[in-house]
Amino acid sequence: MKAIRWTGVALLLAACAPAATVSPTQSGAPSASHAPPTTTSEGLAVTASTYGAIALRTHPLDSCDVAIKVDAGIFGDGPPKTVAGRADAGGLLALSYPAPFIPPGHGRHDITCTGESGARSTYAEFVVPTKTLDPRGFTTRVEPIDPIAGLSGLATRLDPSLVPARDAAVAKINGTLESEWRAATRDLGDVSLVKANSDIAIYVAPGKGTSIHSTAADGSKRIVVYVVSDLGPVSAENAVAIALHELGHIWCCYGADAGSDGHWLERIPDPLLQGVDQYGLMTHPVTCLVGPGFESCPNRFSDRELRTMGFTNIPAPPPDPCLAQKGPLASRVQSLDAQLGAAAPIIDANETQLESLDARIKSLERQYPNGMPPDAYAQYSSLVDQYNALLRDYRGRVAAYNSTVDQRNALTAQLNALPC
Repeated sequence: MKAIRWTGVALLLAACAPAATVSPTQSGAPSASHAPPTTTSEGLAVTASTYGAIALRTHPLDSCDVAIKVDAGIFGDGPPKTVAGRADAGGLLALSYPAPFIPPGHGRHDITCTGESGARSTYAEFVVPTKTLDPRGFTTRVEPIDPIAGLSGLATRLDPSLVPARDAAVAKINGTLESEWRAATRDLGDVSLVKANSDIAIYVAPGKGTSIHSTAADGSKRIVVYVVSDLGPVSAENAVAIALHELGHIWCCYGADAGSDGHWLERIPDPLLQGVDQYGLMTHPVTCLVGPGFESCPNRFSDRELRTMGFTNIPAPPPDPCLAQKGPLASRVQSLDAQLGAAAPIIDANETQLESLDARIKSLERQYPNGMPPDAYAQYSSLVDQYNALLRDYRGRVAAYNSTVDQRNALTAQLNALPC
């Protein structure tokens, strides 16, 4: 018998919907186009006010609270609402805070400092500059969507029974996204997972739907990953691949080579990528490989995707350890196949010879049931000797063939278990 080599089944990721466009709303942050003013109160003066930092002079050892007022956009996290600190013995205080991606415009710091001489308040406006997210360094957070509370603007019906799948996806993304982004970008990019105030949030929905990267009309962005696609449940590993894919839509893919949905129109293999990654991450549909106990999805950007994202001097991807193991295993299986292919005709010929010798021996036995004359017996003995010698050779060949089959089956099992 021959071992049957398993061929991986292609599973398609859920279709990635075109980016949504949502009308902006106002949050009450200052929107004047003139130069932002800075005011002073007796004993309290702002010396610097920018998005992400403020410096002031007040009475020594005063405690100061700063409210940060900006328009975070429809999908944006925005900065923290407040920061606080204590002035030094000279009355100086400098504070900084996370300044994630938000729509450009103006914001305001409202400051209140309190000390022995009482409370004083002032404010300082600042410009929110136009910012472009950079794949070399940005922040994201992963947020599970509550199936009861839902998510603003999300109309999909959510299912409480899918909360365990949601939590598994959240845990996997949180545990691997930073390293996977570095690997996907060949160590050119960096993403930092934060608890709040991210450049773009990834929401994980306990429901069935098409995972999507949405950009509002004000430029703010978010990602929604569903744990069930049109093709069935999404594994935690697949959820990481989807998150990479949707993050890739921040920069890719646009222009003549891409469709209106942000995917390449033509699947072009990257000569330096192999296996499931050979077409990169931004094709549609994205094909995964599934096998016994594993699911392997593309998680590496192609050269053209990295260039679209703004990277230059792109290095070759590091060797894939799975493919490095797969190549020798496949070669050994191929070598054993050749051995089995050469051995099988010889065994078949032996079987034919044994059948022929057996028929001649039995013919003499039937012809001389009560004993053979000397010449017939000599012929009979010669045939029996030939049969026995050939049978020993045949059994040896069959044993060797079966041993080779066992080796091939064991190697094939290892080959089929590789997630690549």
